[in-house]
Amino acid sequence: MVQLSPDELAAEFQEAVVELYFARKRIANLEAENTALRARLTTVPPQEMPVEMPAELAPAAAEHGPAADPAEAGGEQWFSGGQAPGEPGQ
Repeated sequence: MVQLSPDELAAEFQEAVVELYFARKRIANLEAENTALRARLTTVPPQEMPVEMPAELAPAAAEHGPAADPAEAGGEQWFSGGQAPGEPGQ
């Protein structure tokens, strides 16, 4: 077990307080954004909703890897050597 001096303990506590402050600030911003998006969902008809992800959300999606495209469900058959039903060349 590591023993902290009183100064180190105070510094650790101060760091935790600062991190908590910024975390709460970020939570408040995300809640405001969520409220705005919910309001937009209730006012925009579904046919007018954008199909693609808004540019401001794209970097966050890149962290989680590419999204699965249901239109490419037969793509794995191509890699395994077979063709999906309805593909050209059959």
